[in-house]
Amino acid sequence: MNPVELAKSLKDGLDVLEDLDRIAHGGPSAMTPDDEIRLRWYGIYTQRPADDGYFMVRTRIPGGELTPRGLRTLAGIARDFGDDLVDVTVRQNIQFHWVRASNLPALLDRLHAAGLSTTESCGDCVRNIVGCPVSGVDAEELHDTRAIVREVNDFFVDNRAFSNLPRKFKIAISGCARHCTFPEVNDIGISAYRGASGVAFRVRVGGGLSTSPRFSRDLGVAIGAGDIAPVSAAIAEVFRDKGDRKNRKRSRLKFLVEAKEIPWFRDAVEARLGRTLERAPEPEPVRERDRVHLGIHAQRQEGLAFAGLSLVGGRTSGTALERIADLAEAYGSDRIRTTNSQNILILDLPESRLHEIRRDIAAARFDAGPSWVRRSIIACTGIQFCKLAVAETKSRAEAIVDELERRITIDEPIRISVTGCPNACGQHHICDIGLEGSVVSVDGVREEAFQVFLGGGVGVREAFGKRAGVRVPSERLADALVSLLEGYRELRTATETFQDFCLRAEPDTLAGLLRRESTNRPPSERPAASRSFGRGDHRWSSVSSKCSSHSSRPAASSAPQNASSAPSQR
Repeated sequence: MNPVELAKSLKDGLDVLEDLDRIAHGGPSAMTPDDEIRLRWYGIYTQRPADDGYFMVRTRIPGGELTPRGLRTLAGIARDFGDDLVDVTVRQNIQFHWVRASNLPALLDRLHAAGLSTTESCGDCVRNIVGCPVSGVDAEELHDTRAIVREVNDFFVDNRAFSNLPRKFKIAISGCARHCTFPEVNDIGISAYRGASGVAFRVRVGGGLSTSPRFSRDLGVAIGAGDIAPVSAAIAEVFRDKGDRKNRKRSRLKFLVEAKEIPWFRDAVEARLGRTLERAPEPEPVRERDRVHLGIHAQRQEGLAFAGLSLVGGRTSGTALERIADLAEAYGSDRIRTTNSQNILILDLPESRLHEIRRDIAAARFDAGPSWVRRSIIACTGIQFCKLAVAETKSRAEAIVDELERRITIDEPIRISVTGCPNACGQHHICDIGLEGSVVSVDGVREEAFQVFLGGGVGVREAFGKRAGVRVPSERLADALVSLLEGYRELRTATETFQDFCLRAEPDTLAGLLRRESTNRPPSERPAASRSFGRGDHRWSSVSSKCSSHSSRPAASSAPQNASSAPSQR
């Protein structure tokens, strides 16, 4: 039995709260390896370096739904316990860092008092359920799934029948016409479609990325809104009972679906439901490539609009969250949403006041009209806090945005991911440009670099990015991407998307574009090499200038909201 399965057999992850006071008073030295495993069920991880006494804490926010009060609670926790640092994740969660063990009970109590939770945001259980952030307000949506997301969330959370699954289990539910929840890469991806007799839902199963990416497969059934919770439960039961519990590298649902195939899996689901599900016609591909909800757009409610605010790589601060709450209370109702593209939306803004709203959004240092690169870039946690990462990500993403905005314009959505390791928390396999952190040796010195994957995507051209065969040093990332995009503009056919171009082009062509010098920047303007991080160094890097060994974070009130500054050196 592997160590995780052994720990779960001795005590359910949901029972670890009884150990929290011991850990809080004793610190990391009082925490056993089994404690560290089980604390994940409440969103608590040791962060890099593991022996410094600090934790990462992840909240659970089903469908990304928040209120100004909830956002202020999260902001206060970040300021009081997390050095005013906040990350929005690709599953609509909020993550805190620099949390001391002694503050964990107070943090959880404060969340609970505001109706928020961290329960089962990590661990071998059903993770935060992703929903469309404009559900209920989008004029183009096929079905408002907010109530369904809450129903499914309430069924699984604290349900001991599903608190010990073979591995993590991810669900996305949406009525969004853009399929913004990426059902293609979730364990369960449920999305609305318009059939002959009205709107129904399709079900995909077995998606997931990491080091062995798989696209989910259509289950071939059409279900109604009332079937979504029981069908999700039946799928989770099949996984719980038939998934691999010996080899954790093969224990995700995607491997069970691959081994057994869809007819067997569908039969197993229907056996647990006790009925046969209606068969669905062949799915039509989703043609919308831009799946983010950013900018200011009219809602279906007359006279109202929503504002999608861009946070590069999801990095922001508690102070910034307070400003978003201020904007929502000044102009909106009580509705704020996080997104799985690592951004934040404010709903219910009066169209008659959009001039004032745009002014105040800009004054609060947010971007509600992001550029082509700013709207589509994501980044995982990276080496600053993650024990698996080998590369810095958040500030790399910020530097890429700054350089590409200044130097090149592209007339289509191009999704870029900056990911710190092969585990793909930044979804680099399904991005047009996926940057995977790695290390190269230069004259015997280990330097940070990124492998480049090109042509990934979902929808009509469902494909994982192909390896370009180039490892680009971190300080050359922006220049290499400018050169690549210049080459795309020169060599593409009239109607060819960037993804189509990358999938058509020979690997040597793409590698050559990444290696060549950009034509639109004189050598005098090219940045000096920035300091790269080794595995044992968790200090924040600045890729736009050389990193000092003890840089301190500016006061949050003066920091940019896509904070490329960070916690002071500990």
